[in-house]
Parts: sequence; structure tokens; C-alpha cells
Amino acid sequence: SRAQLTGIEKAKALGHQVITCDYLTDAIGHCASDEQVYVSTFDAAGVLEAAKRLQIDGIMTMGTDQPVYTAAFVAEALSLPSLISIETALRVTNKAEMKKVYEENDIPCASANLYEKGVNDAVLDTLAYPVVIKPVDSQGQRGVFYLDSAADVIQHYEAVVAFSRQKKIMVEAFYPHDEITVSGWVCRGEVRILTVTDRLTFPDKRRIGICLSHEYPSKHLENHQEKIEALTRKVAKAFRIYNGPIYCQFFLGTEGLKVNEVACRIGGAFEASFIPMVTGVDICRLNIESALGLCVDGNLRLETTNTPSAPAQNFLQESDRKSRQLRHTPPAPVQALSVQLFFSEACTIAAMPDEQELLSVAGVAEVGLNRQIGDVLGNIQDATARVGYAIVIAENKAQLEERLKKFYAVMRIADETGTNHILHRQLTSSDWTI
Repeated sequence: SRAQLTGIEKAKALGHQVITCDYLTDAIGHCASDEQVYVSTFDAAGVLEAAKRLQIDGIMTMGTDQPVYTAAFVAEALSLPSLISIETALRVTNKAEMKKVYEENDIPCASANLYEKGVNDAVLDTLAYPVVIKPVDSQGQRGVFYLDSAADVIQHYEAVVAFSRQKKIMVEAFYPHDEITVSGWVCRGEVRILTVTDRLTFPDKRRIGICLSHEYPSKHLENHQEKIEALTRKVAKAFRIYNGPIYCQFFLGTEGLKVNEVACRIGGAFEASFIPMVTGVDICRLNIESALGLCVDGNLRLETTNTPSAPAQNFLQESDRKSRQLRHTPPAPVQALSVQLFFSEACTIAAMPDEQELLSVAGVAEVGLNRQIGDVLGNIQDATARVGYAIVIAENKAQLEERLKKFYAVMRIADETGTNHILHRQLTSSDWTI
């Protein structure tokens, strides 16, 4: 999808041959790669079969949860470079395994139980409501519901397992919260936090967890920075994340910080694009070259391993060594940034701008549209209904809000009557709240 497009394009720009896996024939990533394999990224055995046939030199993913396990599985099977073990990959892609790690390492989180219809129905009577139910092995807010009773859980059970490869679902106590996202890089067990953002979601509980925007910097850093950093380090140690990207979603409420989810990947809110804008660190390039047998030292400089893979060795021979050091040039004056993830009410699109029109708006650094004129949009069920995204930058928060207002004066989804159906986070000049 678009969340992987930056990785595909950058790998090609570095001189590598890129093969994409996706069962969808019209996936945008397939249009950008050198060769395509039409197999689901959830199908670890199928991807392994293709990898053997194509004699790949490295495998990676970014911006998506479940394929993290597939990449680690294939890397281990073929003795390819991998930043994490298959055990760690399982723990960060299966919510039941994730909760076990939390409990074993005294990591604060919302209490949860596993439920299988007709097997342990009695557990539902022991829970405090409301609850959030979700698949243990899915992504993109698919099959996630906010519910008020045991009867509601039973009623929604089939809708959850429809997005799972398992029959057990996660039933989690609802914790009222703000949400914070941490992105960083781990090298030899040392965590370097790169960005901390506020993850703003739909206030409507029917669309719980569906993200509308990421706001940089987080408004919670002033009072909670040390706790955020300490909890991130504790998470990395507990999950045995010694090298590579780390991505954490934290809840902040009346009981303090709690961990929602942990991932060993670059985030899916276009972090590969915006992290370099605010830090100067090309995290996408780090991920690509690490998957080809390169590693990084504590100062985020690239260096060869003892046995680099063939394409990595070729890259080193053909590139000036100084160019391999991460660019640490001072970033542009991006003191405030918003990743807008916008949606639309149900309609048939009669008018909307193109990407070039949107890029002409002051502060718009990057944009992508998933829909076009003539498309019929249904009700929003999960994050796959997103119409598009935009990264908007500014020198301060007030300027950012003004630029967002100008952006949404252009970014309209109109039906045949001219009614605008665009949905986005509330625009304000005072704070980040929805």
C-alpha cells in the first residue's frame, strides 16, 4: 500500500531490485516495484516459497503489523539478515502473546481476557464494562468494537473472528485516554527515540481507534517525557528488541501511562517520510540496508557486518564510504507537523482535487489520494476506508493550524449536489484536541 511505497522507491533509488508481495493485483506497491508476487503478506509459507524461487537477498516490511512475522519467518528459514528473532516477531504481532510479555515484565496495560464463543462464556460475566474487543492477529482497526455488555460481546464475536486466523478474541477493559505514539531505532539494545506524536482518533466510539492524524510534537512531552522514554526502554528490553525500528502506542489517562501496542517496524502513518523532516535521520534507508546485512552503531552510523550479503557488499564497493554515514545535516525548520489521515462520509465522488493542487497549498510536504472521481464510498468500518493523507509542516503550532485550514479549503470530497463529505480532525488554533 502507500505505507510501503516510500520503502520501495528508496530501495530502487539505492540500486536494489525490489520484489513486492501482495495478493491484490492492483496494489500500488506492485506498480512501483521491479517484480511482483501475488501472495498474501499474511501467508508466511507462501512468501517463503516465492522467496526461495526468486533467491532473494533480503526481506523487510514497514507500515504494517502482521507481515513483520512473515519477514522474520522467511529470514530465519533462509538464513537472511533479520533485525529481530521469530520469537520477538510473534510477540509483537499476536496480541495474546503481547499481553503475556506485559504481565511477565510488569508493564502497565489495560486488563484483558481471551474469549472463545461457546468455550469460556462465563468469563464475560466477570469483566467490568465497557470493553474493547479485537482480533489477536489483525491490523488497521479491523474487527475492533467498543461494547457495553456481555451480550454485546457475544453478538459481535463473529464480526471479530472474521478478521482473524484464530477463534479466540481479545476482550480488553476500556481505559479512557489520550494516545501517544513513539518511533525510534534500537541498536545493540540502546533505544534512540526519534519522534513522539499525539495520535488523534475518531471521538465516535463506533469508530474506536481509527486514526485521524498524528501531531508532532506531542503535547504531553512537557510533563511526561521522562516516563515515556523510560517505558519505551522497558518495552524494548522486555520484547528483546536489540536492533531495528521500534514503534509503541501508549495510552495516557488517570492511571498514568499504559502500553497499548508494540511493533518492530516503521509506523504506518508515513513515519518514513516525516521522521527525516524533523530529525534528519533517514529511518527508511536504515531499515533497507539493515535487511541487507548492514547494521547501525549507537550514533546511527551505518557500518558493515562481518558477513554482508552480496547486494550489501556491492553497495559498499560502489558507494563512497562517507556517503554511507547517515545524513545529520540540520533539518528544515519543521517545529510542528501534522500527518492528516482523512476520510469521507458515504457518497459518490463527483468532485475532488488532484494531488498537484494539494501540493500547491503552503506547508503541504507530501500528499497521497486513495480515491478518485466516480468512486462510491460506503460507511467507515476501519482504517482501510481512508481517502488519503497529507503531511503538513510549519514553524509553530499556530501556523500549522492556519495551514490546515487552507488545506481543507482545497481538500473537498463533493457529491453531485456539491455537498462536501470530507471528515478530518477538528481544526483549532489553541490545542490538539478533537
